[in-house]
Amino acid sequence: MAQQRSKSNKKFMVLSAIGIFMVVDHHTFTAFNIFGDFIPYNSFFMPMFVFISGYFNKVDKTTKLGEYTLKKIKTLLLPYIGIAIAVLGIQWLLNLIKTGEMPSYPGGYIRYMLENVITIGTPYAMVTPMWFVITLFATLMIYAVMKKFMTKFRIWNSFVMLGVFTCAHIYVVYQAHHMEKLVSPGQTNFFLLPLKILFFLTFLELGIIYREHLEKRHTSMPGGAKIGLMFGLLILNMIRTIYLPSSYDVAFDSIDDLSGFTSPYIVTPLVSSLIGILFWLTFVELVGKPIYESKFVNYMSCNTFWIMGLHIAFFNAFNLILMLINDHITELLYFDAEYFRESEWYYWGISPGIKIVYVLIGILGPLGCKWVFDRIKQLLPW
Repeated sequence: MAQQRSKSNKKFMVLSAIGIFMVVDHHTFTAFNIFGDFIPYNSFFMPMFVFISGYFNKVDKTTKLGEYTLKKIKTLLLPYIGIAIAVLGIQWLLNLIKTGEMPSYPGGYIRYMLENVITIGTPYAMVTPMWFVITLFATLMIYAVMKKFMTKFRIWNSFVMLGVFTCAHIYVVYQAHHMEKLVSPGQTNFFLLPLKILFFLTFLELGIIYREHLEKRHTSMPGGAKIGLMFGLLILNMIRTIYLPSSYDVAFDSIDDLSGFTSPYIVTPLVSSLIGILFWLTFVELVGKPIYESKFVNYMSCNTFWIMGLHIAFFNAFNLILMLINDHITELLYFDAEYFRESEWYYWGISPGIKIVYVLIGILGPLGCKWVFDRIKQLLPW
């Protein structure tokens, strides 16, 4: 029997498990919403995943870009393709059962998917959260090329580059206000991926700076100081929202296509991300040790890919069961079958507590699939 992979860095294991939990909870319209009224999930969790990637990034002048690229293709793109193909089959089957017909697209479905992959990062609705994988891969590759050659000529300084990346980040936020002027209705926005790379480079570099310069100081803070820091960050975000026209102006409404940014302050996403990352990093430092040896948390952290790619499919599979019960057995109170037939983002509104069921399905379903997949791999002769 193959040994279950166990992450050695327990702090970041817990942090990544918290991050993927937030993704699922956010997509159920916040069943748990842990501190979400003060620090909304969507204001920082994707930058936090890039920060985590930066923390483990070890690119320097000795890095062999060919080997590095192959490694990232193996760890990012191949799982992306595998999960995308699996969910494509699930989506087509569910659509066929829901509506009795398959969707059609001008120019063909292949062209539609490819354009979506290289712009918003996801080929179709049910695998929407996987947009992040394409963006992360592209960000890591651009960063690796830059750092490889700049360190070779001894012109790389992390703090200077952080300043450069921050300027680029702020430019992207500014540009997001005018996104509609760049792209006509129905036109494919090929600027979107480069803009997202510029948006996220700051957080990649921050992860490296934290590892090399800040982690020891942060870890050595007394417990009281950590509690004070977390409380201060909550208060800071509360004060910020007072001066914003809307309480949700702390973030992009949809970061995958850089839309829905309505704050009058272009530094808002950067400040929101820094507050969210530092708050949860401190939270893990403060209370994470009791769960450092949790096999379940480790399993979640090792399989965030599966949860990110499959949780929407499991939501829809659950909804399909409810629809079949509603149509053929007994009418379910408050179940809107027509809404479900039109959208992959429907959830049964019978009570607020039903959201918890969706969260559990969105986490346990993909992890169950991964467990079955691992068992099948062990039975194969190669």
